Order: sequence, then structure tokens, then C-alpha cells
Amino acid sequence: MKRIVLLALALCSLCPVIGAASFEPKDTWPYVYEDFVPGSVLTSEGKLIEDGKYNICLLDGSLHYISEDDRVMKADLKTVHTARLGDDVYRKVWGKMYRLLGENGHGEVLCDTEIDREALDKVNVGYGVSVSSASRHGLSVTALDAGGNVDILNERLKTAEDNKNKGRVLPLIKTTYLYFRNNLVKAGRSDVLDLPGIDKKAAADFIKREKIRWSKTESLLRLMEFIDREYPA
Repeated sequence: MKRIVLLALALCSLCPVIGAASFEPKDTWPYVYEDFVPGSVLTSEGKLIEDGKYNICLLDGSLHYISEDDRVMKADLKTVHTARLGDDVYRKVWGKMYRLLGENGHGEVLCDTEIDREALDKVNVGYGVSVSSASRHGLSVTALDAGGNVDILNERLKTAEDNKNKGRVLPLIKTTYLYFRNNLVKAGRSDVLDLPGIDKKAAADFIKREKIRWSKTESLLRLMEFIDREYPA
């Protein structure tokens, strides 16, 4: 956890504001950000890799980067601890990159942005054909295959960028999580009360008394402090 703080402090002067509010990821550009953005990576061995350009793939939460020969590549997440993309810090948890919303000495609040599969199944691609039925009929409706790869991998960045505004908009869903003691728990009352060993009544009383708001990072950090204090490992 200290590594995230150090990474943020070390790179704050290098981080421009990124991401336009009007940007919508497409099936030909399944990324969180409209462009690959300047950033840095802290490896699992504590090495800081600077001066890269990165993006987060929405299909599988992987970290993509631009190689020296200007191709889109996929990072080996086994070697990644955290990454900074512009103003945002991402934490690798269980083979996926989550955006860090906040942290204290008891845990981290993380956000996962992914493709809304249910909504995607209902998207009409024209002629009365849904995405799901189009897939069954062999129509290419996305640049993603079932194996979690992206067609633009190993492609020249210029070629990929030329196509990024030609695709269809991907519906997204965001989920907030609590991460502590290697537990990744959805930020919700029932999920927290179902934690093994937790005193449901005491936890429910704390949530009510402290007016925990599940959409507020500070509230969730207070909740993790309570859990860590009352139920030490």
C-alpha cells in the first residue's frame, strides 16, 4: 500500500489531466481513455518504469502500452504492482487493474469499469438483429474475441487510432470494491455483512450509526477501519 502513495507523490508533477467527459469507448477502441496517455508503472519488484504510454482494456481489465516500434502491446500483469495513467492510479488485484479511489492504513477503495454484458446483448446492430444473434450468425460486431484478446494488439497505433471512432458504443458498468487483507469485497451492505467471521449486528449498527454511504470513498474507508479494528486478522 505504501508503494501506491510513493508512486503518486513521485509522479504528481508528471500527470496532466486526462480523459474527456464526452468520450465513449467503442468496440473498435475498447479502452477507458480516448488516447494512450503518459504514465508510469511500478513493478512487483519495486522498479519504477517511466515515460510510457498506457491504457486500460475494458474487456479484461488488462494494461496495454505502446512499444518502442509504436505497436499496441499487452503488459504481463504478473510483473505489475501499480500503474499511473495521467491523474489516475491503478492497482493490480487478482490479475486485473482497478482504479484506486482512496486508501488508508486499513485498505483501499477500488473501482472496476467493465463492459456491461447484459446491456450489450440487448444492443440492436441494425436490421432488427441483436448483438447476441449477430454473433451466432457470424457477423463481426466487436473488435473483441471470446478469449479476451483485442484485434488491435500488435497493430500499429496509427492504424488502431484511425478506426477508433468507427465502431459502436460499448455500454459500461462501474462497480466499487473494498480491498483489504487480500479480500476483494463489493461495496454493498449485504456483501459486507456476509464477510466470514463478522458480527453482523455490530457491523450493521456501525453502518447505520456512521451513516455509511456506499458511493462515498471516505465512508468506505471508515468502514474498513472499523472492520480492521474490530476483526483483526
